[in-house]
Amino acid sequence: MTQPPKAASTRGRGRPPRLSREKIVDAAVALVYEDPRTPLTIKRVAEAADSAPMALYRYFPDRDDLLHAVADRVSSDMRFDEPTGATWQERLRGWMLLSMEYLRPYPQLLPYIASTRQPSWLPSFALLTEMLRPLELGDEDLAMAITLIGTTIVGQATLAATRVPAVEMSAVLREALGEADAEERARVGPVIDALPGAFDRLYDVVIDITITAVESLAGDTSTTGPAAKRVRRAPTNPLFSSAS
Repeated sequence: MTQPPKAASTRGRGRPPRLSREKIVDAAVALVYEDPRTPLTIKRVAEAADSAPMALYRYFPDRDDLLHAVADRVSSDMRFDEPTGATWQERLRGWMLLSMEYLRPYPQLLPYIASTRQPSWLPSFALLTEMLRPLELGDEDLAMAITLIGTTIVGQATLAATRVPAVEMSAVLREALGEADAEERARVGPVIDALPGAFDRLYDVVIDITITAVESLAGDTSTTGPAAKRVRRAPTNPLFSSAS
């Protein structure tokens, strides 16, 4: 199940606790979890932290810096026990499903999660290196596999958070198709009608393709030639690297 954010400590009687960077991030994480679609503003976070908006600028130069800190907290809190399964494929599938469910409440943080320069993904990185150990991949291919998995999850979460609902898009396409000739309407119409079901199945299919791609890296470890060299030379995605 989706994990709620870590709760801030309960306030006792007497003098309110001093404002801190951690307290501000606690308040912001709770806000964005409870109301994912309402923009996270300095004013809202200040109210939640029982502070004046200007006080937050002592800890965060601007809103982007605050959102990066909130995204890093969400990423570092994404810790699951390795899913059970007889094979690494089953465990990877379970982990990708859990990760997508975890990220759903944070659509406005996804660009910041993808562009982090903090080591907030290290727990996930370490878990995946253990999960994929049966493949006996070399370091470069293992880096490619983890990069593929991580960017796939964040990319699909971003798509799910920003795309127009499939039923609505189907209606728009159907209306536009009305101007086409009869042959095109007959060919394209049923495919448009199938779009909502396709989006329902999309992430499961993406997981299948990702697992197949990771399997192919294991198969490529003994091959030579331009294709194999391209795989080994591919740079690690910035999602897991602080290099510019």
